[in-house]
Amino acid sequence: MKKQVLWALLLVTAAFTSCSKNELKPEVVTTGKDKLKTNVAQPTYHYADLILQPRQPGENFDTYKATWSGAEVKMTGSPIWYQAGYPTLINGIPGLNASYGVYSNGNMISSYVAAGQDFFILSIGTIVLPDFQAFQKDVDSYMKARDNYEKLGGQTQVPLASDYIKDSYTSGMGGYISVTGKLIRVTTGSHWALASVDYPTPTPVAPAPPKFVGAVPDPNDNTIVYDVYGVNGNITVTKIFKNGTEQGMSGGFSSGSYSFIGGNIYHVSITVYRANGTSFIFNGNLDIS
Repeated sequence: MKKQVLWALLLVTAAFTSCSKNELKPEVVTTGKDKLKTNVAQPTYHYADLILQPRQPGENFDTYKATWSGAEVKMTGSPIWYQAGYPTLINGIPGLNASYGVYSNGNMISSYVAAGQDFFILSIGTIVLPDFQAFQKDVDSYMKARDNYEKLGGQTQVPLASDYIKDSYTSGMGGYISVTGKLIRVTTGSHWALASVDYPTPTPVAPAPPKFVGAVPDPNDNTIVYDVYGVNGNITVTKIFKNGTEQGMSGGFSSGSYSFIGGNIYHVSITVYRANGTSFIFNGNLDIS
């Protein structure tokens, strides 16, 4: 009897011990916050808005100011961009044809145009010739790479400015630093900004193909006609046809324009330049039916 009681006590103790372990063991619940997250590298590229400044008495141009690497930089003039390729304003559109300056006599800035965009080197202190020469050499290399890319019809990988132009060119002479940047369009502020060289350049949209607006006859040779094409009212292409066979492009044209009259009729005003250097003016309606 004592053995039976003892066995019963042992069984109850074992059951209680097992139950206690299960009750005390915490339940692990994995939530979204507890899951391991993959570190995503933050982009290193950045831009600084160019702020439009009030015009001073006698000024007939715009001046913008931005702070770049702690130094105040000014941009003047009316820069341009490839509007046909970028009909919608987005960040990163290349800008060019601006002038640049600094507000401190101890600093200097120089700009260079390559692949349809302004690049600059800013020296905080006094610019040293080796740094500018290195910057210029790298910009030249980038421009040559882009030219080669265009010649190959875009069949290779598009060259990036950041693969050629460094963020800074500092040789350590004189205790100064030299940094680089470029001009872009942005959606904020004045829509102009200074950006790091590695700031992504958006892909331009394909331009609208020229529209055929008629065949202009040569008044001196009835076997020759000039097919003219245009976009948005401007003549952009003129092809020569002799006896119905294309001869290639004409020498050029000036002040070429067209307007839609109705049906298949376009009014064309154009100066056609022949291959021999002579020219003639056509101003009239053309029927493309």
